Amino acid sequence: MEFVRTLKALADPLRLRILASVAEQELTVGEVQEVVESVQSSVSRNLAILREAGFVQDRKEGTSVYFSLRENMPDASRELFKSLQARLAEIPEVKQDQARLGACRRRRLRQSQGYFESVAGDWERIRKSYFDDRVTSLAIEKLLPRDLTLADVGCGTGSLTFELARFAHKVIGIDLSNEMLRRARAVAKERGTRNVEFRQGDIFKLPLGSGSVDAAFCVMVLHFLPEPERAIAALCRITRPGGSVIVVDLVQHKQEWMREQMAHQWLGFDRPSIEQWFDEAGVASVDYDLTGSFAGEKLARNGNRPVEIFVARATLPVMPKLKSKKAGQ
Repeated sequence: MEFVRTLKALADPLRLRILASVAEQELTVGEVQEVVESVQSSVSRNLAILREAGFVQDRKEGTSVYFSLRENMPDASRELFKSLQARLAEIPEVKQDQARLGACRRRRLRQSQGYFESVAGDWERIRKSYFDDRVTSLAIEKLLPRDLTLADVGCGTGSLTFELARFAHKVIGIDLSNEMLRRARAVAKERGTRNVEFRQGDIFKLPLGSGSVDAAFCVMVLHFLPEPERAIAALCRITRPGGSVIVVDLVQHKQEWMREQMAHQWLGFDRPSIEQWFDEAGVASVDYDLTGSFAGEKLARNGNRPVEIFVARATLPVMPKLKSKKAGQ
């Protein structure tokens, strides 16, 4: 009976389209509606059927619920999905859905990019009200060797980039916002800092070759991204064997105001997710620590609360493992 119920879950064209969509990317109910062009009641009902059959999982974050392909599918569901996966793309409607899914991804990225373009001129004040410079120190403390080539991914106006430049051979700051980079370059010129370089680029398609830096930093960036696991894979790709990837970000929380006021796409992260994403990227080990420092302390009012910050340092193996297909190229 279990196998029959699993088969029935796939006996509907709309459910197949929904399954194909969430297999590509984690989506909210509203985003699934947009991709498959259906009404909320129908999408919710069909997602529930797919979840009960073991094909999808949900994750509640604040007031939003996200759906994705289930990681540990029951045997019957996994076997059916494997046999079906390659054929889903042959469905004409799925091809059209993929175009709308691409538009959904681009909109998510534009939301973050638009936020940073709009606040670039005031970013240093906002940054210091959100988290203090102790976070920068915590990130640097995780990197002991000196005279390295480093990447500061999501560098903004360069606060961490310039701090790293004090002891690094070279620091490459990368950001999606041209306005942030314009201001960072102006500061570099004003200070006469010669060992920094700023490049415009998407974190999922970093403008650096594989294994081209000794260490990659990503400080308070992941929560702005639609697919942080892909970002971690991309950071590992650009880091040499034996090098380090240092991520500083927010512990998982329920402070919806950070999404509303500061364009966060994720309300922090739990430790297992961070460790899993690094493991999927092929690292040798991960050290994870709570910092005792909090984001949003100066902004906490009217029920808004600050959120603790974690720091994770991953060490890549000297002999690289086979890396995740999600790594940016």
